[in-house]
Amino acid sequence: MNPLRVCEYVDYFLQPLSVLHPSYLKDTYDFISKVRGQRVKGTWYLITADVESLYTNMKIDLIIQSVKGIFLEHPDPDRNDFLVLELLRIILENNDFEFDGKFYLQICGIAMGRKFAPSCANIFLRKFDERAMNGFHIHPLLYGRFLNDIFGLWPGTLPELCEYENYLNNLFPGIKVKFTARKDIIEFLDTQVYKTTDTNGNCVLATKVYFKPTDTQQLLHRHSFLPRHTFQGIVKSQFIRFKRLSTTKWDFDQACTTLINVLTTRRYANCKLQKVKNYIWRNYDVTTLTDRRPARFPYTPGEPQKLPIVTFFDNFHSSLNR
Repeated sequence: MNPLRVCEYVDYFLQPLSVLHPSYLKDTYDFISKVRGQRVKGTWYLITADVESLYTNMKIDLIIQSVKGIFLEHPDPDRNDFLVLELLRIILENNDFEFDGKFYLQICGIAMGRKFAPSCANIFLRKFDERAMNGFHIHPLLYGRFLNDIFGLWPGTLPELCEYENYLNNLFPGIKVKFTARKDIIEFLDTQVYKTTDTNGNCVLATKVYFKPTDTQQLLHRHSFLPRHTFQGIVKSQFIRFKRLSTTKWDFDQACTTLINVLTTRRYANCKLQKVKNYIWRNYDVTTLTDRRPARFPYTPGEPQKLPIVTFFDNFHSSLNR
């Protein structure tokens, strides 16, 4: 029996259920769609938290119990609940490894890299999220969680936030969180969320790109022996990402300046970078994720289609392509 295929089989049933809780955040873009433009009060705090060592602190019996519970809530006649739960139990209870010449058995948590680990983590924290959103006498607003990263708005005071943190840290054995609270701007995933004022004078949330201190910006060097379109794709994709994360043109320009400074040191032409940057801002529609420019060679019914010819990438074929 291939354990990787077994993990993939278990995740096939867990993954669709793991995204059903209301606090689920799929990715950065899903997060932005839920917070950008939201009206807030200037007195509210922007809060983030990290569930410490989530994968290794989830109790095995509670993992199986949480999966069993979601199976009961969402029955499926095509799913063999007993088989999936038994396979999950066998994998969790028999994770052994060798270190320094000795063999160990993991008795708590999920091994890093298991295919079903993210799905299990989301299912395991469903009850935690429910109590975090509704169990305390002050309810956080815009509460969302991406795996072990939590974001929210806190309408109370800082001492009350400390009480809330203590409340959460006593919900489940081994699950601990530590909150960070800011008044005006805070980092979450690869964005910075900040308060601003819209044209009507309302206080709303906006987002911009966040470069983590550990981000060394090690993008592909321009003199690497790779096809030209590879470098063009890297540059365009980065500018598109910046536009999707940036609320304003100023935010976009600030992020692009950082990127351009890095890329020019890696032998990218500054004039071409500026050209792509301006093109993306003017023409790329982040609401539909498409390029506004019409196709250069639109296909006309009845007209012979042009088929691409793919060659090897070596000196001979590079000359042939040219």
